[in-house]
Amino acid sequence: MSRTTLLRLLAAAPLAAATACTPPAPPAEPAPVPAPAEPAPARPALEIVAEPPTLGAPRPYTLPPIEEFRLENGLRVVVVRQASVPLVTGRLILEAGAEHEPAERNGLAVLTANLLPEGTAALPGPELAERMERLGAQFQTGAGQNSTFAVVAALKPAFAEALGLAAQAVTAPAFPARDFERVKQQAITAHVQSQSTVEGLAAEAFARAVFAAQAPYARLPGGTAATLGQVTRDDVVRWHRTMYVPAAATLLLVGDVTADEARQIARQAFGSWRGAAPRLVRKPNPSRPAQRTRVILVDRPGSVQSHIRVGQAAPGAEDPDVIRLTALTQVLGGAFNARINQNLRERHGWTYGAWANFNPARGAGTLFIHSSVRTNATDSALVESVREYRRIVEEPVPAEELTGATGNLVGSFPASVQTVQGLAQRMQNLLVWGLPMDYYATYREQLAAVAPGDVTRVGGARLTPGAATIVVAGDLAQIEAPIRALNLGDVEVWSPAGERVR
Repeated sequence: MSRTTLLRLLAAAPLAAATACTPPAPPAEPAPVPAPAEPAPARPALEIVAEPPTLGAPRPYTLPPIEEFRLENGLRVVVVRQASVPLVTGRLILEAGAEHEPAERNGLAVLTANLLPEGTAALPGPELAERMERLGAQFQTGAGQNSTFAVVAALKPAFAEALGLAAQAVTAPAFPARDFERVKQQAITAHVQSQSTVEGLAAEAFARAVFAAQAPYARLPGGTAATLGQVTRDDVVRWHRTMYVPAAATLLLVGDVTADEARQIARQAFGSWRGAAPRLVRKPNPSRPAQRTRVILVDRPGSVQSHIRVGQAAPGAEDPDVIRLTALTQVLGGAFNARINQNLRERHGWTYGAWANFNPARGAGTLFIHSSVRTNATDSALVESVREYRRIVEEPVPAEELTGATGNLVGSFPASVQTVQGLAQRMQNLLVWGLPMDYYATYREQLAAVAPGDVTRVGGARLTPGAATIVVAGDLAQIEAPIRALNLGDVEVWSPAGERVR
């Protein structure tokens, strides 16, 4: 017998002996009969609230102090101090948006911006990324219609070094040939993938249909496979040399930073940057004149969904009606409980979501309803989308509905600028659009003051539901005939490249 087995038997023996010698337990006393329990008090009936609670007063909000100055090289620096957390974000905003690029090189501005993180001759991209990571910093670049931007965010002790690294990438990029080809191919692939979706097809066709052919806004900033294919490395180098200059740039610093600290940080990062300001002429973005509604169809064979857009060109960000159009859009489709989503999703179940967007850019914008719907419900969803677009113009908006819609924006505004990043994005918009830097000091009050009559007036003056632009991308074998039968307007069939097929 092993020692382990013996130990186990000895350990169990006392328990076995105790069990064998224990006398049987006496019979248990009968349990007393419990007294009848008191009846539980009846729960109060649930109170059904017929009306939602009234909105309370909005949380107070004060715009942080804003200071600005220029460096000796012409770089404008704007400082917005928000010292609630020891974090700083810097945004270098350049007048190098897609609106300035040649039409045949559409995508050049975005491609150049996307190449910046690939590094400099002395600081290759992988080393740049590693050093940013060691600092705990975030670095990203991008471009749109009106501007190019580079964003750095870091804790205050690491911010100056992180901004210095970003400044090297922005002001002296190497644009290695191999990286250029790789990033360019990624951009082409992204466009091809976009064209494989009904949403991508509709977005591109809508821009082309709303704006005149020569308008920069008729082209999406990312470019197409055809235009990107024509962009060379020399184009990128020339674009950077011409457009990336301090006199046409603004450095926005937001967070735990004083004006004196900002001046020192900006000089350290960008003080040696040089370059003459380009002579830029902003091209107008006229909309296509329309006397009646246009219906543009784009084929995606075999698609189980169709994407619908109903809308038109709209005023730019600097227009005095922007606040009122924002309120109108919020009622139409700015939230889950807005009109178009309640109609297409909640009432009819044709879509996972339907929305309305007002996208003001510099000088012009767009306003439209959009939704992806089941293919067999395309014509029905289109009828309801057009109906809602007409109704927002032709019928007065009830005061309660307007108050609920704008109250959502008014109440959520402080949260949207509570973080350093959120506030910086708002301030960047003002700089790009050329609006006063104290614009958001009265934004909530202006929005809350919009009355039903204001919505009626601005809808009648700015929107033309009888001459709207409708774009539908989907399986034309199934949706074209039903849409034509609706007689909504002149029907055109376009190729994905924007050429009229019939």
